[in-house]
Amino acid sequence: MAQPPWLKSLCGSFKAHRTGRTGWFLQEHRDRLRIVSAELPPRPGEPSESVATRRAFTLATPPGPATAAAALTEACAVFDAVLAGTWEWPDPEATPAGDDPGHLHPEHLQRLLQQLEARLVGEQMAPRTWERTWSPYLSRLVATAGERRWADDETFLAAFLRGWEPNSRSRQMAYDRGRRLWKEAGWSWPEELATLRGSGKAAADPRGVRALTDQEIQQLREAIEGSKLTAVDLVAWDALIVFGLRPQELIGLELKGAAGGQPVAVVSRSKVSSKGATRPRQVPAVPPAGWPLDCFGLLGRWREHGLPSWSQTAASPGERMTKQLRRLRMPEDVSSYATRHAFALRLGLDLGLHVREAAELMGHSPAVHLATYGRRLDGPALQSKVSELVKLRAGK
Repeated sequence: MAQPPWLKSLCGSFKAHRTGRTGWFLQEHRDRLRIVSAELPPRPGEPSESVATRRAFTLATPPGPATAAAALTEACAVFDAVLAGTWEWPDPEATPAGDDPGHLHPEHLQRLLQQLEARLVGEQMAPRTWERTWSPYLSRLVATAGERRWADDETFLAAFLRGWEPNSRSRQMAYDRGRRLWKEAGWSWPEELATLRGSGKAAADPRGVRALTDQEIQQLREAIEGSKLTAVDLVAWDALIVFGLRPQELIGLELKGAAGGQPVAVVSRSKVSSKGATRPRQVPAVPPAGWPLDCFGLLGRWREHGLPSWSQTAASPGERMTKQLRRLRMPEDVSSYATRHAFALRLGLDLGLHVREAAELMGHSPAVHLATYGRRLDGPALQSKVSELVKLRAGK
């Protein structure tokens, strides 16, 4: 039977690593990958033979295109160790790898990291996502493994997690990435570590999301006009302000006019997540207090200047716009999403829209809207209600 393309490519790469040395093969056998060669040493208890006999060793890496890179790494390591005379057959009576402190060696974890990367990148995420949100955490885990010899998984992982601020998003991500790597290896994750993950709520701002105030938005526009940024950059910022867009939704954005000159955004960019994908939507402008309905001629400026080229091609327009905020000396605790947060508060506090209506305009579910903005939307009314009830009680 013909080899599948991924296995043919894997065999070719393994052959290149051997630099012409023959007698080594990779095979798929009963849903496993194995390496076959007469140069593999005799198994423990097997008598030495004068005539070389082919032996097969089953790799730990499962077969498939997603794990081909990890399989190549493992096969090359076996080949190199055999030629160096250091490779030995695993002892079937030995303690399972997950309970052996030796499995916490940094080289072992690095191979696992590469195996996980091969499984996820291209199948479940883009390379950039891996580099930004997975690799930094797992690389530090490997570095922690190299600091000393660890007695057990719990001690090692606890030390790794305590390297991140308690109740921070960073520690949560480190916990989740480490647990995923342990799952990849088939090792049991110490449940005693659950308390170290934290929920992030202890570090959350009691006031809720940080949104730009109307005054800060005006300061931002004035700072842009007085900086090296151009009129086309101001169009992008005004679009975020009056339509509550995610920075990524600038990609493919179209504007049109409504009655009275009020601009309307036609959002076509879809956001894909584990909860599904957003659908295209139209959003009427909701400018801050004091702005004209035409948002300082936004529709005309968009027709004249368009949007910045970087907003259509950058991998992360939001990251670039947040850097602009830093250069413009805006408060350190705001990002490009602060304009979206301000838009949500205008919908709820100024216009009095229902949560479902506001969520529809913002392109997410009512549950997400409540989870994100509920504290800011309900807080003032709740405090006022409690104050009135206390006064009534005191008057009795």
